[in-house]
Amino acid sequence: MAVDTNVNQFKPGKAVGDIALNFFGAESIISVRYNPNGTGNLVPGETIRLVDLGASDLAGDPIVDKRTTEVQAIFGTVRRSLKQATFAPGDTVEVAIEGAVMYLKAAAALTRGVKVSGVVATPGSVQAIGTKAYLGYTLDKAGIGDIIRIYLKNDAVTAGTT
Repeated sequence: MAVDTNVNQFKPGKAVGDIALNFFGAESIISVRYNPNGTGNLVPGETIRLVDLGASDLAGDPIVDKRTTEVQAIFGTVRRSLKQATFAPGDTVEVAIEGAVMYLKAAAALTRGVKVSGVVATPGSVQAIGTKAYLGYTLDKAGIGDIIRIYLKNDAVTAGTT
């Protein structure tokens, strides 16, 4: 996980999956459950999608899973946790949804205000949108690998869509 740190700092640096520009009551964070049948772990900054497990998920937290293609609709982005570095299938996960501002890593040089999408192959990073699913837009300029603020304006989704 990339973290912007300095030995002489008094405050932790920015890290992928951290929330920025927040104030109490306006963070746009919800709790969800990672699909118990999912494969691999979720990491901070990873974009996720809603899934419908049929009769087995009639109550409780919404069920989410990893995106497997760049065109799948984005429901939210995994928030960084100080207690857990990754999340296994079945875990409860905090997710930033539309309206939140999150630190993510630029996969390419980006200008301020560019529409971006999460990169499926490298979770926690963003790229210019092209024909991919819409995550939000940049609030900062970035070079490759820079950690920048992204204003989340996710795709509208329906449970069960892929």
